[in-house]
Amino acid sequence: MDARQAPSPTDFDLVCSRLRDFFAERAPWHRRLWSIGLALGLREVLEYADDCMAGRASNTEGLRYVVETARREADRDPGVAHLASELGGLLSRLEVASPKDVRRDLRDELDHLVRRARDDYLGRWVDAPEDVPVEFAARTIASHLLDAGFSSTHLYRWLQANHSSLTALPELAESAAEMVATMQPRRFAVLVPCSAPYAKPSEPSGSVTWLDGRAAAEWLHANVPEAESRRHSGGFLAAVEQRDPWAAVSAARSLVARADARAKVARLNDEGIQMDGWARVAGSPRSFDVNHQVNHVEIGSLDRQASVYRFDGSLPAATDDALELASYMQSPSAGAAIIGGWSAIEGLLIRPGEGQHYLAADRLAALVTCSLPRAELTPLAHQHMRIADDTLANQLEEAESNYARVKLVASHLRAGKRLALTDSSDIAAQNRTIGILMDPSGELQRIRRYVTESLRRLYNQRNLIAHSGSFRSAALSATTRTAFSLVGAGLDRIVHAQLQADRATSPTALAARAEAELRMVGTPGGRPPISLLD
Repeated sequence: MDARQAPSPTDFDLVCSRLRDFFAERAPWHRRLWSIGLALGLREVLEYADDCMAGRASNTEGLRYVVETARREADRDPGVAHLASELGGLLSRLEVASPKDVRRDLRDELDHLVRRARDDYLGRWVDAPEDVPVEFAARTIASHLLDAGFSSTHLYRWLQANHSSLTALPELAESAAEMVATMQPRRFAVLVPCSAPYAKPSEPSGSVTWLDGRAAAEWLHANVPEAESRRHSGGFLAAVEQRDPWAAVSAARSLVARADARAKVARLNDEGIQMDGWARVAGSPRSFDVNHQVNHVEIGSLDRQASVYRFDGSLPAATDDALELASYMQSPSAGAAIIGGWSAIEGLLIRPGEGQHYLAADRLAALVTCSLPRAELTPLAHQHMRIADDTLANQLEEAESNYARVKLVASHLRAGKRLALTDSSDIAAQNRTIGILMDPSGELQRIRRYVTESLRRLYNQRNLIAHSGSFRSAALSATTRTAFSLVGAGLDRIVHAQLQADRATSPTALAARAEAELRMVGTPGGRPPISLLD
């Protein structure tokens, strides 16, 4: 197949393909969604303002950062174009030097505008300009829908069901607005079969009821359309308020995780709740998986370099400690996941005596940004080899390493040629990569900003949990959704470098290399974007 015969999807097709990437369960880190929506970002500002006024924050560092982020997004987001000037003014006045200077009247005015922005958001996208960039449109709409409480599974299925009947971005926004309006949060009853130690209340306890085997069987018979034949010995029946059944199952799983945490500290033993792995929702014929991990943490260098079971000192002890901490990111407990994930970063990327611990987020962001061009190009090279029968495909087949293949593809794209790609998600990735190759400094700095924002949010959420002991932040769930794959990607680069260099490369030295190369990229002294960490 000649690359010139590759399909030419419209910008709207590319927006839909990016939405599928963002809603997919198994998208690789470089195609995932790293950001939150503007409405939730503004809620973050309110949370930090509240912490300052209540004396829970000793300085306004976190407030200043979220204010700066929200103001930049509000300036260009069509969903709040009618409020942009007023939002910008309020946010500017909230950017103060001391917690005692945060004004409650300004906080309350912003709270009012946040509610207006959230309620009008998708309706305003119906009138968005035609030249809104593909990546920006997909990112902001996807973030808004996920932040609104829809599960990624529901959104993926909604997009698959409606894409063929939609032809333009205004129609997509209108369809999404209709979904938000009609699928308001409602009460779901979710049965999670499991075995659990300790006595259970005989009556409902808040939103949770324990059903023994017989009661659970009766509930299933009365509440699910199709007979359930799997064996069980009872379980927790949770009443949760969510927008869709997948979100309801996730909420029920979180309740069971909290109960499991109590069970494990109730006595000096290792008893805990053993889930059967499935759940049923009243009124739904579908069986739902409750054991599937959705935190998307992958440190593939351990597998690629056959080092999962190597205990010969090939990795420094500090890195092994960080990997153990990173494993907690797969925990169903958001608190344990966030504290474990941040601790893994901080342990590797903060030098002794450094007081500004948020620098660990900035350093990891530099590593991740430097990794992205090669991560984007690798699957594109394999797709071209699979589809095409041309000189480039033959050269890619004969290449001795992944780096050699990526270099061939980068040269091909820089020359103005295109790959033989048929999937619109791959074509969107090709377009992003061309942007990086043509303007490496500008594009990589833009990408770095989004990665840094996500990892700074992880740092801030860790502080809220560790210092306030609270899991009530509006951005808690979004942080686990957006930041963890980036932590995995950054740790993967550290592990790869240490395995390649026989432990000789320290994480802080690797981050310093990334910082220097990002400053020089695109200049006469800079390296190609695919070689920034070499």
